[in-house]
Amino acid sequence: MKKLTVLALIVFLSANAMNAQLHFGVKAGANISSLSSTSDLINNTNATLNYQTGVLMQLKLGNFAIQPELLYSVKGGDMENPIVEKTGDNKSGPLGSLTGYATKLDYRTQNIDIPVNFQYGMDFGTTHVYAQAGPWLSIQVAASLKDASNNTGCYTAVNNAFGFNKVDYGLGFGAGAEYHNFQLSAKYDFGMKEVGKEFLNYSSINLNPLNDMKNRNLSISLAYLF
Repeated sequence: MKKLTVLALIVFLSANAMNAQLHFGVKAGANISSLSSTSDLINNTNATLNYQTGVLMQLKLGNFAIQPELLYSVKGGDMENPIVEKTGDNKSGPLGSLTGYATKLDYRTQNIDIPVNFQYGMDFGTTHVYAQAGPWLSIQVAASLKDASNNTGCYTAVNNAFGFNKVDYGLGFGAGAEYHNFQLSAKYDFGMKEVGKEFLNYSSINLNPLNDMKNRNLSISLAYLF
């Protein structure tokens, strides 16, 4: 009985492996990125329009597919009034003092993103529609932080004082459609790692508002599968 079960399993896996489809592809698209914030030190955060481009591999088995990707992705967000405290006419704080009391900061990062998307879909005529979800890893390769005067040196100042986390990770959820060799997809990524490192003062109070911020990104992309 056990031998028959093992044999049946081998036959089943072999049959499905024969039906598996392996594709490679290139993709590019837009990033609508922002920063979530629970900090009282940031009055507002605004989304920015950026981009992504890269390559992918898709292994499709029936209605299921796994699609790992390697992307160059530009993300970030705009912050308004990054002030720690305001007493009368005296304005001070780690970001304000380092950038000459900046009322606005534009944060941009260049990253190598590695998402792994698990897809499930159905065919409607010649169009395959699917939902997808999966983890992703992001490695920051460059970044800039500009104040209202377009001063880029504040990134170095903030990094020296507090430090930025260069590795991010999270989960993404989305949907897409395939028509012949083209794949159109939309996905929302939730970052789980804080943008900035924790910086505690003598009272064990965190002075770095970027430690209370995480990446959020909506991507809309078009891929061509070979």
